[in-house]
Amino acid sequence: MSRSRLLRLWVPGLLVSVAVGLPILFLLGLRGVDSQDGGSPADPASNQLRWDVREDQADIFRFYAAVATEEARLHPTPTPEPTPTPEPSPQEIALAELPYAVPPAGVAYGPEERWVAVNVTTQRAYAFVGGKAVYEALVTTGAPGFETALGQFRIFSRIETETMDSETIGIPRDDPNGFYLEDVHFSQYFYQGMALHANYWRPVSYFGNVASSHGCVGMLYDDAKFFWDFATYRTRVVVYK
Repeated sequence: MSRSRLLRLWVPGLLVSVAVGLPILFLLGLRGVDSQDGGSPADPASNQLRWDVREDQADIFRFYAAVATEEARLHPTPTPEPTPTPEPSPQEIALAELPYAVPPAGVAYGPEERWVAVNVTTQRAYAFVGGKAVYEALVTTGAPGFETALGQFRIFSRIETETMDSETIGIPRDDPNGFYLEDVHFSQYFYQGMALHANYWRPVSYFGNVASSHGCVGMLYDDAKFFWDFATYRTRVVVYK
């Protein structure tokens, strides 16, 4: 059996030995070349040794290539997950939209009047001074069946912190539409049981997108605080589509 044939049987079981043997075989190849150069140009044994070494080296290189291919198949390099682009917050959206806010059509207002507008179609609330919008908030208004009343109203009650109980509007707490909510901040009632107030129980994604309340205009805490400081008793609230 030739040296090349023995090497092909020996290498797969002893990878470390191949790594050690490769430089030795390389040196043998150099010795074969030196022997040929120093011996008889027509020495058949020297020519055969040099050819065998080259053949063995080629086998080793093919083996390493096969190992690398199999390693890549068994342990592929993971594809990095793309970095998700963060969604803008409701406050960032409102800030970007504010310069383009205009009063609802057909509403008269004083040049310095401080008033509030709520668009139930876009789920937006605006603080106006005269005809200029000075603040915008993404809100959640009345869900189907509990729509926020449309029209012009005045704030008649302000409660900085309260407990909201559905029984006060005729809905039992254990009803599917019932609720009992403590520590509701910055309530400003403008029509019956409907108020501007902070809403902490809805996901942030609802604000500006989903009408989900029982008629109130729910806001994120900081937005509700702004409207609490902006408005007062008798401040006008215009609700429109």
